[in-house]
Amino acid sequence: MKPVAHFNVDTHIHPFLKGQTYPFSLSVGNLIKIKGKEKIEIISLKSQSSIDEAILCRFPQLKLLITRTVGTDHIDLVACKKRGIEVKNIPDYGARNIAEHALALLMNGARSIVQANGSVHRGLFSYEDFLGTSFKGKVLGVIGTGRIGLELIRLTRGFDMKTVCFDAFKNSDAEKELGFSYVSLPVLLKVADFISIHVPLLDSTRHLMGEREMGMMKKGAVLVNTSRGEIIDEKALLRHIKKCKAVCLDVIENEKRFTLRNPLLKHTNVILTPHIGFYTDDSIETIGKKTEEYITHY
Repeated sequence: MKPVAHFNVDTHIHPFLKGQTYPFSLSVGNLIKIKGKEKIEIISLKSQSSIDEAILCRFPQLKLLITRTVGTDHIDLVACKKRGIEVKNIPDYGARNIAEHALALLMNGARSIVQANGSVHRGLFSYEDFLGTSFKGKVLGVIGTGRIGLELIRLTRGFDMKTVCFDAFKNSDAEKELGFSYVSLPVLLKVADFISIHVPLLDSTRHLMGEREMGMMKKGAVLVNTSRGEIIDEKALLRHIKKCKAVCLDVIENEKRFTLRNPLLKHTNVILTPHIGFYTDDSIETIGKKTEEYITHY
């Protein structure tokens, strides 16, 4: 068996992976903890690990790098190509799971479930501060109609909402099948009562939601992001946060440097989850099996 090392391994995915496993991220600071670096040919990891030349040069035999994620923005692909290292990702290990989490966040934002639960746990059993926003007759705006965005639209079809979408690349077949309409981003932001973001992190999408876009949003809108934190300019978000009924984020900017000093935590209309949209029993099994499939067929 080729020498393999897996990083960012937790107790749930561990049973599906063969080879040396490490619970920590692959980073310069952790290199001293890794056994036999000079012999390792295959590495798998997650987005908590950042891979650049400073890391790659310590693994002279590395031939295959597997990221157990959809995105590859944490990997220097140019450096890998120069070294002849093949990079594999897992393009679809749970679009449905992430869409379900986006829906859960939309519902939490609409009905203030997290805040109401906290109030009850503090001994206050009163409904008066938690007026909800119903889904019926409202407008759902979906930014990005890839796998996850389309799954969310399917999940919400029974709520009697009108759905509008923005995407640089229109899917006309899905538009007809699911009954949504494509509009420009400014139009979506002006009409949507609920907004859910499902785009990859690219140069063209970094801070897609900036000062101008935040200013266009409807007062009382619920904003959800389960894609990448850098899609939203958080400084702009903080300047406009009071206009939102709820801001529900599974991803934030600079997740690796998160602390209790994060200014988002000061706002009671913010719900944060720690990048768990993908994290279900089904997706973990799929990720583990696909990782081993890549290794077996390499």
